[in-house]
Amino acid sequence: MARPYQKANIPGPEMGTSVHDPAVMANILKAPIKKVFVIGSEALSKNFTLDGKQVIEYFAEIANKLDCHVISTGHSYKYLKEKIPEEKLFDMSLINITNRLSDKNWQGLDGEGQYRMAIFGGHQVFYVSQTLSRLKNFTNWLKTVDLDKYSHPNARFSLPNLSNEDWKQFLEKLIEKL
Repeated sequence: MARPYQKANIPGPEMGTSVHDPAVMANILKAPIKKVFVIGSEALSKNFTLDGKQVIEYFAEIANKLDCHVISTGHSYKYLKEKIPEEKLFDMSLINITNRLSDKNWQGLDGEGQYRMAIFGGHQVFYVSQTLSRLKNFTNWLKTVDLDKYSHPNARFSLPNLSNEDWKQFLEKLIEKL
């Protein structure tokens, strides 16, 4: 198991799994359950550029292959509205979607029931870590996945700590396997 990217991130007795194989992650993401992909504006930053391609482009490809609802946080909506079908894209803060995912009576963005999987990517490490902690500790119906290059022990599944080159290869293979 990978060490948490943030050294002080001590998750308690339940820790998530670092997924090293893109084929395994693809199988997790293809599970036939209702899912939502929450994409943050960090995916537009220079730190999240892989050989000239912004990570948000990879995330948009993944979301389209999964045919799931997408929530943009921060200013990522401006970019995603060109890449995601209008009926699948929603704009909301990370705190707001965290609250809704934690509410077992919420019926989802389409009114057809709560989500069973929440996928995250493009968020500041310390911010999404708190979101993942809340969802881990206060929901028993939701699987969480983080696709950023950092190990998140509060996510049920995340990537190990990766270099940009390894992250790029992982995302490309993941898209290929979806």
